[in-house]
Parts: sequence; C-alpha cells; structure tokens
Amino acid sequence: MRKLIAGIVFFMSIAGISQAEVATDDYVTYRQSVFNLMGWHFKQMGAMIQGRTDYDATEFKQRAEAVAALAQMPAEGFIPETRDTQLPHHVKPEVWYQTERFDELMQGLVVSTTELAKQAGAEDKDDLRAAFGKVARQCKSCHDRYRERM
Repeated sequence: MRKLIAGIVFFMSIAGISQAEVATDDYVTYRQSVFNLMGWHFKQMGAMIQGRTDYDATEFKQRAEAVAALAQMPAEGFIPETRDTQLPHHVKPEVWYQTERFDELMQGLVVSTTELAKQAGAEDKDDLRAAFGKVARQCKSCHDRYRERM
C-alpha cells in the first residue's frame, strides 16, 4: 500500500505539471478519486471493527496508514475554479465561502487519521474503537456540512 501511494506521489511530482496546465475538471476527478480510495480502506477497517470480517492487525495498520496518507491529499482538489464544474459531484456551495471552516475540518481529518495510524496494529481491535470512531465522526461532520445528500 505504501508503495502505491508513494508511486502516485512520485508520479505527480515528476510530471512537472503546473496548476495552470491541469484542466479544472481534473481537480474534481482527483479529489473524488482520493476520497474513493479513502472510503475503500475505511470500509474495510470498519468491517473489522464491527466484527463483520476477521480482525487482522497487520492489514488494519496498512489500511490506516493508507487513509492517513490519503487524508493529506484531497484539499488540493478544492480549487475555486472547480465551483462551476459540469461533472457530477456532491459539493455544497458552502465549501466555497466557508473556506476557513472547511480547511479546519480537512485538517481535523489529517490529525484524526494520523492518530488512528499511530494506534493501528494493536492486537485487540477494541483498543482502536475510539480512534476509529473519531475519524468516522470527522468524516461525518464534514459530510453533514459540505456534502450534498445523494
């Protein structure tokens, strides 16, 4: 998982693409892709925490580390030029004029996922419930405020 994330970051850094050279809709696609990856890993961890799948401490740690790394990425995709995109999306207009609050919530996501990644690897999944729940609440608080209902 680390290799995949490192590869993505490396590719983006060597591509030498300036912000001006990237199409506006590419930012929307980028942030949606990052959120989809985060959701994939988070759902797998949730299944372990809830006992729907067997708890594997090593796998949980890998997924938590992936989510922590990914949590640092989506903010880059929220540029004002994407406000009027024609692509399907779920962003409420409030994102664009409540930027300080949105940025605080995004930073809270980074902090909570980093903490979960630090605690991950515990042999007892019950030791991770609080940290996992904090990430879930962080996601929900942003979704409630800035994500359109589907």
